[in-house]
Amino acid sequence: MDEQKNFTPQESLALINSMISKARQRYSDKSFYYLLWGWIVIIACLLHYAFDSYQLIEEPSMAWLVMFIGAAISIFYGMRESKQAKVTHYTDKLYGWLWLSMSIGMIIVIINGQFINFQIVPLILLLAGAGTFVSGAMMKFRALQLGAVCLWAMAIFAFRLNEVEQLLAMAVGIALGYLLPGYIMKFNMKKQRGL
Repeated sequence: MDEQKNFTPQESLALINSMISKARQRYSDKSFYYLLWGWIVIIACLLHYAFDSYQLIEEPSMAWLVMFIGAAISIFYGMRESKQAKVTHYTDKLYGWLWLSMSIGMIIVIINGQFINFQIVPLILLLAGAGTFVSGAMMKFRALQLGAVCLWAMAIFAFRLNEVEQLLAMAVGIALGYLLPGYIMKFNMKKQRGL
């Protein structure tokens, strides 16, 4: 016969805090994606800016081919993560669907750039900000939500710049919106694990 244990209020609170801590630790592993995509996008922005400003190559937008490297690494890392996971939580799936939908939105904006006078960067920053804000809310990680505000602020600023200067605004936005929260997340993860 199973016996149910009656928890004291303190034990109940400790159990709830433990469950929240485990959920946050699961999300803290997402720092890999923010750091990976942060660096890849910044590299692509700066390469595109240099290629265009100094007329180094005929097609400066070729700099964005580094995104395929990021996609391959993300897919490989995600597959490895899912194999190692003992349990797949609904929120993990929701997080994946959120970023898949943001990525599809970004691709649609890029493909249709000519119809919006190539004002691609501000719209990408808006979508990245939305995904980052919702991710921060799901994780209860305020640094990501503040990062999203930085992405949105840079989107507002980028609308006032020419096409080439927008690349620098995007690099700054991604540094503040992805890299800074990503490194904070990584630091918190190491601290939680006692490393």
